[in-house]
Amino acid sequence: MLRAGAGISSTREPRPAAEQACEQALAGLNGPADGAVVFATPGHGDGLPELLDAAAVCLGTENLVGASSHGVLGRGLESGPAASLAVLAWQGIETRTFLLGDLQGGEDLAGEEIAARLGGAPRPEDLVVLLPDPRILHAGDLLAGVRRALAPACIVGAGSADAMGQPSQQWSGRKIECGALAGVVLRARLPARVGVTQACRPVTDLLTVTRCRGHWITELEGRPALDVYREVARGPLADDLPRAAAFLLVALPNARGELTPGAYRVRNVAGFAPESRAFALPHEVRPGDRIALALREPEMAREDLKAMLGNLGAPPSLGLYFNCCARGANFFGVAGLEAAYLEQAFGQAPLVGMFGSCEIGPIDELTELLTYTGVLALLDD
Repeated sequence: MLRAGAGISSTREPRPAAEQACEQALAGLNGPADGAVVFATPGHGDGLPELLDAAAVCLGTENLVGASSHGVLGRGLESGPAASLAVLAWQGIETRTFLLGDLQGGEDLAGEEIAARLGGAPRPEDLVVLLPDPRILHAGDLLAGVRRALAPACIVGAGSADAMGQPSQQWSGRKIECGALAGVVLRARLPARVGVTQACRPVTDLLTVTRCRGHWITELEGRPALDVYREVARGPLADDLPRAAAFLLVALPNARGELTPGAYRVRNVAGFAPESRAFALPHEVRPGDRIALALREPEMAREDLKAMLGNLGAPPSLGLYFNCCARGANFFGVAGLEAAYLEQAFGQAPLVGMFGSCEIGPIDELTELLTYTGVLALLDD
């Protein structure tokens, strides 16, 4: 039988914080944990080894996995980067944790390394959680290798944070690394239920790239690309491009060319070239590619979150929420809004989350690197 419990703490001292969060999580179990996810912010500083040591002792397992985060959520609460910790512990499910270092340049091999630890072929019922360092590891190669080696497993996760001037950290058990990939495979009895919620709404139809150069889009629909961008930005934003870039982004359609909710990816505008009336994306562009311009909009994001939660059904046995650091209180203008919505939807079900630098989740069943999203994975017994 699958049992799980969740705990959260904003206590600054590492050992008391771990003990508080782990004791809350253990209340949902019947004895020691079989495994746990531990998300912690950089606010604990050099106390992370002490924190993980206390968590392993309290939970009675070395099968801990986690990464540094911009913030955490759980039990109806959200806590910011100063010093916060969230723990999700479980019993009754086969657990395979991993910590892969020295991957830079060989990210596409990570999936094979994970698959070799499974003790059997990947299954649709497997939930794979990835917690990479997104500043060191090439996400495209990493996800391509994981998709190839672990299909048909469900793959979710988030990029770890390097907030407050500290390097991004990943851990498994009591071992901590930087620039690595941490994660866990939960070999469940039933496939995970997964939802993706967006913070951006497309505000144009799909536009065809008619001229480009590398990362730079010079023409959209035969017109100077930056002219099109300024027209959509309108007003003061059209004259303040750095500020506009925080609100007006680019939506990429799914493989079927659709922009339906939860079925598109969002990317930042990576640069502007007013002299050539062009703007750039973080990836290379080809003539014929289609994009839309998308607006970050708190009210729409609220409604999208509620719709996603409503579509996922009954409370789960456990849940993990991977949320963008550009969402949360600063975006919604209300502290704890997403945690409150999760609790309203699923009651006291054990569920924790982290605010990451990027998200990993399915778009039309294909695992993608996401931004400005929330990815929710639920497991049932």
